Amino acid sequence: MLIFLFYPMRPTDHSHHSNFIKPPPYARTGVVLFVSILIAISVIVLGLTAGALDLSEAVFWQLRLPRVLASFGVGGLLALAGLMLQVLLRNPLAEPYMLGAASGASFCVLLGMLMGGSWWLQQSLALFGALVALGLMLWVLRRYSRLEGDVTVLLLLGIVLSALLNALVSGVLLVLPDRNVRSALFWMMGDLAGAGSHYVAWCSVWLILALALGLARPMAVLMRGAVMAHSVGVDVTRLRWQLLLLAGLATAVAVMEAGAIGFVGLLVPHMVKSLGGRFFGANMRLILPLCVLWGGILLVLADVVARLLFAPTQLPVGLFTVLLGAPFLAWQLIIRARESGAV
Repeated sequence: MLIFLFYPMRPTDHSHHSNFIKPPPYARTGVVLFVSILIAISVIVLGLTAGALDLSEAVFWQLRLPRVLASFGVGGLLALAGLMLQVLLRNPLAEPYMLGAASGASFCVLLGMLMGGSWWLQQSLALFGALVALGLMLWVLRRYSRLEGDVTVLLLLGIVLSALLNALVSGVLLVLPDRNVRSALFWMMGDLAGAGSHYVAWCSVWLILALALGLARPMAVLMRGAVMAHSVGVDVTRLRWQLLLLAGLATAVAVMEAGAIGFVGLLVPHMVKSLGGRFFGANMRLILPLCVLWGGILLVLADVVARLLFAPTQLPVGLFTVLLGAPFLAWQLIIRARESGAV
């Protein structure tokens, strides 16, 4: 079933569309990918060695290595989810938490803390809350999706669902025991202190990337519009289901592992697509792995800063991604307003 669902869909080979997407020069794409891999490896090594002068071997293997790999995996998952949602919604400002997954996970985690549940119970509840929000989005997509314009319903429902769940989160915080409030706030801001013990994010990012690469060509066509994609043989409804399912699963795993880390899914796809506009075009087979690599790079660096800036006190990693992402979002809004003539 899973293989059938994600089997690559190739547009029909019409003669007038045979050159619709031209592959970029392979030498240039190879250099970009190779340099990105080298930078990613260097950043992982930095994350492993930063502040590790008096680190015991047991702490390194049981805490430091899982945390660095988790931060890389979570960053890659969020960047991948953001890219797929931007393609799905055809909105450059789309990001993973528009699905309501983070709010659903936060509400369920706080309920687990209120009940005094174990770490495993809280992790399971986080995954459950994110998947429930994803299920609702899939139902809406199935009910209302056709071609152009209908995905707006999905976007609006995600915003409404997030607002409703955030109100419930605020209510639970008011009755949460004082001893749990600090850990709850850290989790809601994005915290990697307890992440990575079972390498869930690290393994998931490569699995979801492999599935997404099977959709690379139809994704590139969908970026030109649903009507255009339909005209060249892409099953648009099926592709939207696949993109929403993969983006939702990536977001659910990331939130379960590290809480709500903002702006990675917005910032990294923009960076990679801007790079693509200069060097390799709209080649999704390259953009997808680059999003994973640079999402991981960004979050590992943010985690290093969060660990070392006020050491031994550790700050939520989401604090630094917001400080990077908020000015970027404001800059994007100003650019769009100027292009539309509003400014």
